[in-house]
Amino acid sequence: MTNHCISHIKDVDGICSAALAVAANGGTFRLTDYDELFFELDNIPEATESLVLCDLGTDATRFGEFVERLANLQKRMQVTYIDHHFLTEEMRKSLQSLPIRLVHDTTECASMLTYLTFRSRLPAGAGYLALYGAVTDYLDASPTAAKMMERFDRQFVLLECTMLSYALANNAGEYPYLENVVAELVAMKKPHAIKMVSELALGQLVVVDELAGLVGKKGVQLGRLAYMETEESSTGNVAKLLLGAFDVVVGVSYKRKDGDRSEMSLRGTSECRVHLGQAISEIAGRYGGNGGGHQKAAGCSIPTEKVLPALEELSSRV
Repeated sequence: MTNHCISHIKDVDGICSAALAVAANGGTFRLTDYDELFFELDNIPEATESLVLCDLGTDATRFGEFVERLANLQKRMQVTYIDHHFLTEEMRKSLQSLPIRLVHDTTECASMLTYLTFRSRLPAGAGYLALYGAVTDYLDASPTAAKMMERFDRQFVLLECTMLSYALANNAGEYPYLENVVAELVAMKKPHAIKMVSELALGQLVVVDELAGLVGKKGVQLGRLAYMETEESSTGNVAKLLLGAFDVVVGVSYKRKDGDRSEMSLRGTSECRVHLGQAISEIAGRYGGNGGGHQKAAGCSIPTEKVLPALEELSSRV
């Protein structure tokens, strides 16, 4: 059977999900972001008989189109959709009505769900990849991840996944390198043994250290929220640093993309009153954007001219 996987390009969870799917099933893969998801779904290799889609939720404004594409795809191939982003009950029922395999759980990361789905076909060492995703997505306290971690050297896992996360942040956008990282993870190589991971991680460590001293000067506080425009590829790191610099409950960083759109990352603390993924999905949708995510970590793509109005509305909620 000819297999193909489409997974999230931006973080360790998506990268490890792709590696686990390919390690279990073989075949080809593509890494993508939410903006390019429909393009990838429309350009799956013609000979594909089985598709695994990982860590790529879509917002409510485009969900109908997403379901329609999956409905068309399942007519010519087996479709497995593995995700942990928030779904309304109506969205869940729409997916469950399709003859696809749906694996969805907001309490686990996508790579853990991928690992559990294909565990019987995975080689020894695959559990590390699931834990890398769990730690970097802040879901290592879930029952499954916590129990699994008891059987691993926790410090080793934390160091390996942090190196990988920082390397990806320092090399964002270099697709050939990301392809190589996935291929090496498929072979169950540890991040420290993958070419350039150590060097890129150390470089990103310096960047984050420098950013920690800048966000307090360049960031802007808006009620219980602080935001900052950045040129850094890892907008999530900047958003996280804003939390501490301004002692707020939500940090938001955004980066202008080609054209008139900006990519925005949101990070929250336990004191945040709303589910950030739900909130930014609704807000971005009204301003001509799209987004979503988890309770304390989310993101969106939005017209640059609408960034401030969106931030003001988000601030009024958090």
